[in-house]
Amino acid sequence: MLLIRRLGRYFRPYWGRIAFAMVCMAVVGATAGVTAWLVKPVLDDIFIRKIAWKLTVLPLAILALYLVKGVCRYFQSYTMRWVGENVIITMQHDLLVQLQHRELAFFDRNPTGALMSRVTNDVGAMQRAIPDLIQFLRQAFTVVGLLVVLFRRDWLLSLVALLIFPLAAWPVSRIGHLMRRYARKGQERIGDISNILQEAFSGIEIIKTFRCEAMEIRRFDEENYKLRALRLKSARLNEVTAPFMEFLGALGMAAIIWYGGWQVLRGTATAGSFFSFMAALMMLYDPLKRAGTLGNSVQQALAAAERVFGIMDEPTGACETAGDREVDHPIREVTFDEVRFAYDPDKGEVLRGVSFTARRGEVVAFVGLSGTGKSTLLKLVPRFYDPTAGAVRINGVDLRDVRVDSLRAAVAVVTQDTFLFNDTIRRNLQVGRPGATEEEVRAAARAAHAQEFIEALPAGYDTVVGERGDLLSGGQKQRLAIARAILKDAPILVLDEATSSLDSASEREVQAALEALMAGRTTFVIAHRLSTIRHAHQILVMAEGRVVESGTHDELLAGGREYARLFRLQFGIEADGGATR
Repeated sequence: MLLIRRLGRYFRPYWGRIAFAMVCMAVVGATAGVTAWLVKPVLDDIFIRKIAWKLTVLPLAILALYLVKGVCRYFQSYTMRWVGENVIITMQHDLLVQLQHRELAFFDRNPTGALMSRVTNDVGAMQRAIPDLIQFLRQAFTVVGLLVVLFRRDWLLSLVALLIFPLAAWPVSRIGHLMRRYARKGQERIGDISNILQEAFSGIEIIKTFRCEAMEIRRFDEENYKLRALRLKSARLNEVTAPFMEFLGALGMAAIIWYGGWQVLRGTATAGSFFSFMAALMMLYDPLKRAGTLGNSVQQALAAAERVFGIMDEPTGACETAGDREVDHPIREVTFDEVRFAYDPDKGEVLRGVSFTARRGEVVAFVGLSGTGKSTLLKLVPRFYDPTAGAVRINGVDLRDVRVDSLRAAVAVVTQDTFLFNDTIRRNLQVGRPGATEEEVRAAARAAHAQEFIEALPAGYDTVVGERGDLLSGGQKQRLAIARAILKDAPILVLDEATSSLDSASEREVQAALEALMAGRTTFVIAHRLSTIRHAHQILVMAEGRVVESGTHDELLAGGREYARLFRLQFGIEADGGATR
């Protein structure tokens, strides 16, 4: 009931339309009762008493009755479908809003395919149940209308007929609980299948390279067979419901035929009354049987609703909610104070007591071998994660006290793994600044040295770049990412291998653009090419989550420690490749 009440909140804004649909349903239900009621005058007055005028009136009444029934059935079905579709859209919107405002740790825990399944398959299961729900409600009104006729005709006979139905209460309830459990497990399997498909499509290059197509197909088949088993269990239960209800109906029918026939033979009831009662009873068993089957469909929808609300009810996370202060502009400094961080405490810390200060206009660079925590460190700047100990501060204010939207508006990020939306180049550049003019977009593209290749494309800035920008080369994608950051014009820049996909000539051009962009801004740079950070104000050398050296390029080179070793190693590699310093 709590679940139903929660679903009811989504239907509440449409109570006027729902009330109208209910009135139409009541009329449809009443017409079934009136149809059964008319059996008595048709049989007694026309065929037995032979009243001529009723031969004209009663057929016309039946025609009018079914005309009203058809009109009301159309309006109640369309109105409820309209309400249902709007409820589903609202629910999908709310679910996506909830997911979009989850912190990154939530997405680390939940596979992409499983989350997609919540938005599409789970909500889709509820959407598919809407026609069944409409029919269920219509059958309920029909049952009420026919019960009125039954008790008006013979209340004692009605009690005899209906005494059989309490026997069905426990089995039907048990079947409903099992249906919901199987439906819930089935939706989980669908989520697993969606995740396998998502990985199979997004990782197609790796799959083909390592020739593991058979493995992926086997994973898919295994989950599909598990889903099939659950669906067959649901089908068995669903198919049991209708025959069970039919058998109970037959028991009631047999008892009524015996008792009602005995009354007619004694002369205490007319044939018309008995057949009117029998017509209502026969019409009653059909909606009751359907209601049992439709109830199973509703149970499946409730199972899907449980999963949807379950994901909505997960805590949003402090990274996305805590803090109510605005970022204080201008940004004078960003300070890391004994910062520690672990993605999973059981797997050890990734950052171990990192401290430094980056002042306005400074470029702070991070170097070190892969896996030393450089990228993790910079994910704390836009507060994708919070430190597990220590603090990151802007102008002395802990980021946990700052509103996250205010903070992220002040940060522009260019990562090594460039992500572009499956949209036009123009829309991709305007992500961080939707109101940017055409001239501003083009100026950013020129600054990132992307203008030339954009204008060479047939559709220019209206070119759709494909999923994750896969219709462009790696260098082209990275130039667009740099142009996007330039257009955002944020006071803090985070550059994680921002020029890694560029050739040497393009790198020099884009590096010049980036250096112009860095002026007056606080910039954090991760670079494996040490040539790109020679003029950084601070270079922090990281190893095993700690800062083991810091200083300028010349100071670190003169120190002869880790930075000097990395520089000599890289210089030798690049010299062999024909590059010069």
